[in-house]
Amino acid sequence: HPTLFFTENDLVCYFYAILRPKLGVFNDQDGHKHSLIHTEYPTPFRCNMSNNKFELKKDNTRTEKGRKYRRGHYDIVVLNPDFIKQYSYVAIKAQDYKLYKLKVLSVNNIDGPPILYGVEFMFSRDPLKFSRGNDKEKGIDKFVKKVIQDADKLLASKEIEGFKFMAQIKMLIFIKGSSKEIRSLLRDKLSDRDEIILCFGD
Repeated sequence: HPTLFFTENDLVCYFYAILRPKLGVFNDQDGHKHSLIHTEYPTPFRCNMSNNKFELKKDNTRTEKGRKYRRGHYDIVVLNPDFIKQYSYVAIKAQDYKLYKLKVLSVNNIDGPPILYGVEFMFSRDPLKFSRGNDKEKGIDKFVKKVIQDADKLLASKEIEGFKFMAQIKMLIFIKGSSKEIRSLLRDKLSDRDEIILCFGD
């Protein structure tokens, strides 16, 4: 039912609302309650996401303007309950990068990765169409690059320098109203990526 959704965030919120009551609540090391599902959870690394590409960056690598690269975010994550029970609220939410690296990423995670599932969404609000002119697939290729950028971010998140961070990944692509030819083209261009699921609606 694609008309239920106006934006990608609508889809993320809908997905969150379905899962939130089913996943339960777990206590951290201080007895504070935590939900397993969160949106906009920060990546455990700095990266460059400009020009529809994804590149991991070292913490000391600087942009052309001399600034540190930023961390990315995941649309939705499902945390590992075993991870929650070992850490404090401040460490679990991962917003203090220095603390997260020290307390979480430098520890041997024998109870499994902090994140059980990482999910990225992409929503084409309007039907995808071929471009005019010689390069008719230009618009489709741009959309595919954006998909691959987020899929690459997920793939890089599974293991970071030997640290198993994310157990399972999925990229959900929602496209409404596009022609059969474009649907077939998208399947061809993205068929080698097992983490990507294409969802078509009229």
